[in-house]
Amino acid sequence: MKLKYLFAWLLILVMCFALVACDVSVNPPSATDVPSPDVVTPSPTDIPKVGSATPLLYKVTDDQGNVTWLFGSIHIGREDYYELPDYVLNAFNDSDSLAVEADIVAFETDMAQQTEALSCLIYTDGTNIKDHISNELYNEAVGVLIALNSYMTMLDSYCPMFWSSMIESLMLGEDIGMPELGVDRHLLNRAKAAGKEVLEVESAKFQYKMMAEFSDELQAMMLAQSIYSYRNREEYKSDMVELMDLWASGNEEAFEAYMQSDTSDMTDTERALYDEYYKAMFTDRNRFMADYAEAALRSGRKIFICVGAAHIVGEGAVAQILAQRGYTVECITK
Repeated sequence: MKLKYLFAWLLILVMCFALVACDVSVNPPSATDVPSPDVVTPSPTDIPKVGSATPLLYKVTDDQGNVTWLFGSIHIGREDYYELPDYVLNAFNDSDSLAVEADIVAFETDMAQQTEALSCLIYTDGTNIKDHISNELYNEAVGVLIALNSYMTMLDSYCPMFWSSMIESLMLGEDIGMPELGVDRHLLNRAKAAGKEVLEVESAKFQYKMMAEFSDELQAMMLAQSIYSYRNREEYKSDMVELMDLWASGNEEAFEAYMQSDTSDMTDTERALYDEYYKAMFTDRNRFMADYAEAALRSGRKIFICVGAAHIVGEGAVAQILAQRGYTVECITK
């Protein structure tokens, strides 16, 4: 993993709500407003029947024969991913419930939930973003948002992580990948169309609150990385396409290798910030998700868990944690 694109990696493989931040109004809507997304999400029947993606799927079985599925999603997508392969859809269709990080489809039409979640990212202590980052970084970020036709003075009330999310989200497009074609969204639409129960492993508020609680120093680093991504858009695009192709390939070994981070050239300060980021984004959440999967197994119900792929595959990820706890974990590829 290239550390300079840490936030972009977070967007694609780790947190679904980093993508939603710029899709909802920075002024929370009133109760009489009816939000409508900029792009209509394709329904399952609108999508081509044969797709190119063969992503990783894990079957987890306990000693009673109870089964839970672990599917690593990617939060943006391309039309050629669909339809998903039979081994994924068969497991999904056979499950009683779909569990996702958060129900982004419901969130986008729930004004109360939007207001509550977005409030986590707003300064309420009388300060604004200029009190938390350097003048140089602030001016650079404003310049990028102006170039993207998205700067408004009200954004100054929001923390740097929100700004990072806006910049990264606005850089996405058909040549990289689209949030409305994200795998978790696709499965949510399928579940809702079929009347399948939808469960949340986390929530919108949980993810926004976690981002807002990053230290000022970490948030400044993430914002600087987003600015770097914007200024090096061709390199950024190439790396993101490579990552998406890797997800679609289902190559477990290559995916694990990609996620390895070389921090040897970091300063002590940078390494401390990276450790703060990694603990919050992976160590703590992976353990929580593994506990959720274990509870799903104990319930005896068939639950298809779809969370960011970086939580499922690799060292310290959910599949490995469950295997270490004594469950049978199989990688399904057909």
